[in-house]
Amino acid sequence: MCDQNQFAVRSTRHSGEDALNSTQNRDARTVMLNHQVSPSLGAVLKAARRRIGVTQTQLADLSSVSVRTIRDLELDLTQNPRRETLRLLLDGLRLTGVQRARVEEAAAGPSTHGIPADSLAPPPAVLEPTIGRERDIEALIGLIKFGGHRLIRLVGMAGVGKSRLIQEVAGAMDASVQMPVVWAEPESEPTGKPADRLQAHVAALLRDDAELGYLATAFGTNDILLVVPDVTMSPGSELALRRLLVQCRGLHVLYEAREGSKWGAGTDYPVFPLSVADRSGGPTAPESAVSPALQLMLSRCGSLEREALGDCRIMAALAGICQSLDGIPRAIEAAAAWLLLYNPDQLLSLARHNPFKLATPPGNDTADLRTVLEASIKSLHPRDADVLRRLAAHSRPWTMAQAFASPEQVGDSALSSIHLLCTRGLVRPANWDAGGTPRFTVLNLVRHLLAESAAPAAPAIESRGPLRWQSPASVESPSYAA
Repeated sequence: MCDQNQFAVRSTRHSGEDALNSTQNRDARTVMLNHQVSPSLGAVLKAARRRIGVTQTQLADLSSVSVRTIRDLELDLTQNPRRETLRLLLDGLRLTGVQRARVEEAAAGPSTHGIPADSLAPPPAVLEPTIGRERDIEALIGLIKFGGHRLIRLVGMAGVGKSRLIQEVAGAMDASVQMPVVWAEPESEPTGKPADRLQAHVAALLRDDAELGYLATAFGTNDILLVVPDVTMSPGSELALRRLLVQCRGLHVLYEAREGSKWGAGTDYPVFPLSVADRSGGPTAPESAVSPALQLMLSRCGSLEREALGDCRIMAALAGICQSLDGIPRAIEAAAAWLLLYNPDQLLSLARHNPFKLATPPGNDTADLRTVLEASIKSLHPRDADVLRRLAAHSRPWTMAQAFASPEQVGDSALSSIHLLCTRGLVRPANWDAGGTPRFTVLNLVRHLLAESAAPAAPAIESRGPLRWQSPASVESPSYAA
């Protein structure tokens, strides 16, 4: 028997007290949003002058603005300087970027615009533990808060967990009380609340038929995170978002996409499946007990009795299922649903022969994952498709040096193809050793599709019909039952 403790599912949970405090803090913050006091122009100018270590007289020489004018501005005796005077001072202070914008904002005077506290649309609560995405959450929060990235796309294949990750990040940002979050729900029905108007304008923006005036006025220059989950952006809606970002200097946008932007604007953050175990060390290898994919499977195994989780044979079977399904969260959740009726060894046998059956939840015959992967493969350029077929011949994870038969084949074109295959979700990182040479692998599900297409004469395994299982008598089953 295995030590049950090593199979414990590590997760991040938020207590009811934390949620209550978060709500109270958010209410306090949003009320303050309309009443925040910005520094005066004089205070900002004086701070900028002292930062570079010059006197008023020296600044007058640098900017061709009189000492008296500089003195009156710093004492707030002059409230509305001429645009040319302000430009000369900013040039003399050598201010650029954010610092220059801060002075210009102060010169424009205090804003009377903002979002009323009851008009914000906070993100929905996260009701399940966080598994395997802790580093992604931390990295994305860093990009938003400290990296200066204002348009961020979560890029990845369907079912990989983009929507859930966006919800986690939005919840963490909202709880931090440092940046209000507007959770866009363009398909939602009116609720009769003040937030309906904001949601309607965001929905119109995403349809590319909105004027930006209301949103630009509502967001103003405040630091706000606009989150757009599970929406396919059109070129027009993405262009409208970029225009809104220009007008609202404190606005940040986080949304998801199947592929990166064709226009090169913003930051693409790739989301890959959960890491799976390298079982080369055998079924009892410690790494197979802690992979995030297996942790997710265990968190969904309500049909297994608690004492069975300490059985190494069961754990090895579950780890094998996760590996056959490439650590794709939606596929793992679908497979876990079948544990109500069949034991792990039976599921593992099916996963090895026809993983798409297992990736389809009970009562759902649409085979979404298969359809998505088939469409992604068919859309490849012939050169990229050829690279994918060659890479699929590697049964073990490979480095860039191992990917091709000779160093001459590893050119810019081949590397670009591998990069494209990664962004499409057909190839994924597979680093078993932290800090080692990066390794990659073609998804097991993709290899199954390529094998089927390479043997058209053989009857393809049908995965869209009703789920048909081997008779329990035909599978050598252990004495336990799920």
